Formats: sequence, structure tokens, C-alpha cells
Amino acid sequence: MNTRDDATFSEVRSPTVAKEAKPTPVQHPLATSSYVSIFLMAWLDGLIRRGAISPLAEADIWPVRDADTAAALNRRFTAAWAAAGDKPEFHKVIWATLRREIYASLFIYNVYAIPMLAQPAVIHSLLQFLAHDPATGPLSTVIGISSGYGLAGLLTGLSFLSVTIIDFGQYVTSMMGCHAKAIVMDVVYQKSLTLPSRHLVSSGDVVTLAAVDSERLFQGFMLGTWVVAAPVSLFALYVLIGFEMGVVVGVVGGSTMFLMLYLGHVSAKYVGVARNELLQVQAERVKLTNELLQGVRVVKMYAWEMDMEAAIDRIRLSELRWLQTYQSRRLFNTIALTIAPILSLALCLLVYVAQGYTLTPSRAFTLLAYMNVARLPCMTFSNAILFVQEAKTSCDRIGKFLHLAGLEARDQAVHAQHIPVVEITDGDFAWSDQILVMADGRVAEYGPPSELLANEEGEFAQLAKQAQLA
Repeated sequence: MNTRDDATFSEVRSPTVAKEAKPTPVQHPLATSSYVSIFLMAWLDGLIRRGAISPLAEADIWPVRDADTAAALNRRFTAAWAAAGDKPEFHKVIWATLRREIYASLFIYNVYAIPMLAQPAVIHSLLQFLAHDPATGPLSTVIGISSGYGLAGLLTGLSFLSVTIIDFGQYVTSMMGCHAKAIVMDVVYQKSLTLPSRHLVSSGDVVTLAAVDSERLFQGFMLGTWVVAAPVSLFALYVLIGFEMGVVVGVVGGSTMFLMLYLGHVSAKYVGVARNELLQVQAERVKLTNELLQGVRVVKMYAWEMDMEAAIDRIRLSELRWLQTYQSRRLFNTIALTIAPILSLALCLLVYVAQGYTLTPSRAFTLLAYMNVARLPCMTFSNAILFVQEAKTSCDRIGKFLHLAGLEARDQAVHAQHIPVVEITDGDFAWSDQILVMADGRVAEYGPPSELLANEEGEFAQLAKQAQLA
């Protein structure tokens, strides 16, 4: 092959492999959304659009926001638990952990009451506009607006504003309930890992705490804000009724309403007692069922089926009795607070007419509008007081569980004395005739002298040792 001496050669380099770009981590929309988007919950629009086009899959759901992860919530709870001192109460610690969300929800619900309480006055003005006769002179309404379109637009705006505020408030309380449930499930799981096997805590108790009691705290935090917001809203409502129909009418109606609220509060305590007994029976049933499933071979071997069935039936009958008691007390509470606005309305009308005043359509419909506003706080208060009472019962159970002495606490108590529990130095071990033998070494033991040796008697032979017993 002939080559030319004056040939010009150019270096050709092999192409390099392009580095794969690292995928950008997907963030939760709440981490980047504006305050307006969060208030209007517009960050959910993308998910709703995808769901309208095709069924949602797991890949369509965003990862959990960092602030909502179990690790972040555990850090907040651990800090509050440490700041509470010795023997902290669980309900106070979780209140301190979620304090920011609780105060925010209280503020939102009280702001929601403002446009709701303004609607009856607008309705009164609309009735005055409809009943006005132009021949009698110019129209004068209670809020100073004489335009029918203006009153209708104002009523529409107040309705939209109140619905938007309450939707955002329910979102905040639902998020707070999820945080409480995640904290409970996490701390119960972490605590169960530190308990010794011989501790008097059954698997049914742990399952009930992580499943049932965590759900009670979720419901308690989701509706618990109404326990404070409902009485505040109702107090403001009857003050306005007093300005509208007289002080006596407002006092009588408000006294009746708050008497019913107190009745609901007292009945909720009895509901909580029944709920506590029901949870204990349910935990016993779960424990017995788990033990039966794990030892089914032994049960079949000794023909204990009839005895086990009778034991489960006894526990189940006790559970059904407490469940019936719980539902009866809860139903009474719900009915009492549901009829409270109707009873208050009837008494207000009777007192107003008994004072000698003429009941006009505008007065009657205005009072009816106020009672419609009172329906939501009353109906929600009936469930809220029940859920809060049940959540308090669950908090007591969880706090009692967290205060159990675990392995970690026992180790810390022993090491606090600056002496080791068991120490083996330069130990040589061997197996001889299926017996574990320590041929040489030094052993130091403290604490209960018989605890370790009793478990190893007959299996662990010490041939040469230097022992020190404390």
C-alpha cells in the first residue's frame, strides 16, 4: 500500500459517553405554591385534571412533603416530649407539637363566622326591599343598601367567601389530623420495639393503639376546633339576635342553646367512658384471636376448639353490649344538639310575641336565617365534643403505654451508675458435646445477680474466669 509523505492527518477522538442527567426530584406542590394557591386549594387542579382524563396511578401522586414525613413529625414530637419534663402527659405533648396548626385553625374558623353572621342582615334588607312600597317614601334598609342587585350580589359574595374559608379550614384541620395519626403510629411502633418480651403488653393492645386510637386522634383533631369555635360563633349570633329582636329574646334563646351545649358536653363524658371500656374489650378480643391463630396446631391437637369458641363468644358478647351502650349514648348526644336550634327558634318566637310585638315576615325570616347559621356549629359541635372526648381517652391509653419501662430506659438507668452490666474480656469460646464452653476470660456482672446466670444455667460453663458481682 502506497502512502504519501506529505499527507496531512487530523486527529479524530472517540466520542465520549454523555453523562445521564440526574432526574430532578419531584416536589409536593405545597412546597412551591403561593399563599393564594394554598388558600384556594388551586394546587389540586392538576391532579383533578389528570383524574378526569384517565384513572389515577401511583406515579400521578406527588411524594410526601418533607414537613409531613414521619421523621419530621417525630422530631417535633420528641422535642416537645423532652421539654415537658418528667412523666409528661401525652395530650399536652401532642398539643404542644401541633400548636401552630391548632391556633391557625381556630383563627380560620372564627373568621368564617364573620361572613356567615352577616348574611341574615343582608336577607333582612332583601325582605325590606321586596316589601317596600314606593308610595310610602324612599327605602331604608338595616345595612344602608337600597339596591336589590347590590343586596343580591353582596349575599352571593358572602356565600362564596364563607364556603371558601370553611373549605380551607377543613383542609387545615384534616392535615392536622393526619399529622396526629402519623405521630401516634410512629411513637407506638418505636416504643413497642423497646419493650421486653416478658412485658405485660399484648399484641392486641399494640394493634389497637396503632390502628384504633390513632384514628380517634385523627377525628379529634379534624373536628376538635369546633369545640371552641362553635360556642364563640353561637354567642356572637345571639348577641346579634338581641340587637334585632330585643335583649330578652337574645338572652332566652342563648340560654337555651348553651344549656343544650352543656348537656351535650356532659353526655359526651359518658360516651367517652363507654368508648374506653369498648376499646379494652376489643384489645382483649384481638389478643385472643392472634394467640388462637398462632397456636392453632396446639388447639387442634388437644381438641380445645369448643373452649376457645366459648371464650371468644364471651368476649364478643361483652363487646357488643358496650358497643350498644356506646351507640345509644352517642345517638342521644347527636339528637339533642341537632334539635337545639329548632328549640331555640321556637322559644325566641314565643318570647317575642309574648312581649306584645307583632311578628312580621321580615322578622320571622331573619330569625330563621340566624337559626340556619346556628345549625352547622350545633351539628358539628355534637360530633366534635364526642371525638375530643374519645381522643382524650385514647391519649390516656397512649400515654400509659409510652410510660412503660422499656429496655432502653433500663439500660440508661444502669449505665447512669457508671458501671457496666455484663463485661467479658479476652473470652475464648468452644463447643464440646453440644455444650457452649468458655475456656478463658474475665467476666464482670452487676444488677440482679441471678438474671443472667439463671438463663444460662446448664448451657454456659465457665471454666476459667474472674468474676465480680455488684
